[in-house]
Amino acid sequence: MALKRYRLVQRRKMLGFSQERFASALGVDRSTVVRWERAETDPQPWHRVRIAEALQVPLDQLQEILDDVSVATPRGSSMGDTPGHTQAATRAELLTGLRAFLTRYLPNDGTGRPSASLPDVRRAVARVHGLYQRASYVPASRHIPDVLRAATELTQAGSGIHRATGFKLLAAAYIAASKIACKVGDGETALLTADHAATSAQLADDQALAAVAAYQAACALLRLPDRLAEAEAITGASIDHLGRVRSSPHPDLTSAQGALLLLAAIIAAQQGEVKRAGRHLTQAQALAADLGFDQNRLWTGFGPTNVSIHSVSAAVTAGNAERAVEIGSRLDTSRLPIALVGRRAQVHLDLAQACAMGSGGSSLAVLHLLEAERVAPEVLGANVQARALLLDLLSKERRTATPGLRPMAVRAGLIT
Repeated sequence: MALKRYRLVQRRKMLGFSQERFASALGVDRSTVVRWERAETDPQPWHRVRIAEALQVPLDQLQEILDDVSVATPRGSSMGDTPGHTQAATRAELLTGLRAFLTRYLPNDGTGRPSASLPDVRRAVARVHGLYQRASYVPASRHIPDVLRAATELTQAGSGIHRATGFKLLAAAYIAASKIACKVGDGETALLTADHAATSAQLADDQALAAVAAYQAACALLRLPDRLAEAEAITGASIDHLGRVRSSPHPDLTSAQGALLLLAAIIAAQQGEVKRAGRHLTQAQALAADLGFDQNRLWTGFGPTNVSIHSVSAAVTAGNAERAVEIGSRLDTSRLPIALVGRRAQVHLDLAQACAMGSGGSSLAVLHLLEAERVAPEVLGANVQARALLLDLLSKERRTATPGLRPMAVRAGLIT
């Protein structure tokens, strides 16, 4: 799978640098610049200050540019018209590095020294969650093995409060890994990493992280056949537990409980229990009101707008397309934290599914899918819900009514 940092290339060209001139300005070989742009290597910290100066961007913006890694398009193809086999390979390989990490049972190099400091690992964990929430699934999956490795080293080298902090970071990293696996539909890997997250959170004695790990375990079970009852049991037990420990509410615990209630609503809707789903959504709305505005604590994205988003999802899951469209028409996703790109795209995926339920709704469904792709370009290649919906629309395709469908399916790697 060939990768490329398109934003880095575009910024360099915009400022009039050839690769040779850029390399000369930085005091490196042209081959080094080529490897950076192909995402084969990352610039060393001492290079980044010079790169930021040359590209006329602050260091934090440079980090975003370096994190933005996409699948390279073959010669003769435009960036927006990637052939299907490339996108299909991307989805198949998204979890390769994570699976390799999970099956590596050998100890580390034995020095006892972590390869990264605690602040560096904290930033790396936040970065991989941020990439996931911005729907940048390729760079998120690329970074997660190294983040897990660095966090694991902290837990092995530290003691006391430093070791506990290491386990908190490891739990958060495994939660990110579980999210990525869930997104592409690999329930087994998602469940394994959620279990590791729960163990790490318990060792850190962090109730909120443990609750988010339980949430991820339930999400993973929903990706597996005949595991709905287990997902419901985990979600219900976690909600009850948080209800008992939230006597002095902390925003993290409130957000975790709210996220679990939203998942419980989806599970109830899947079981056809519409009234019970409504009760869970009402409870979640009350917690969101306690928070006061849309937040992103522990990367849950929980808040009033997220409750409305899940109300759309619950209506779609229950088969009530009309209700989903009604709620969606009033939904203002601009209130969400700016990082929640994937959550914004999810609204359009759900509305596309709602439109596809009705007769003659395929054209509107395609429009919502196109909007989801515009908001989050990687969504068609990675999101299992988007791919299933595309396949369903292809099965009843009327080319004159849905001219954008087939090109989308090509970009998703579903047809060639």
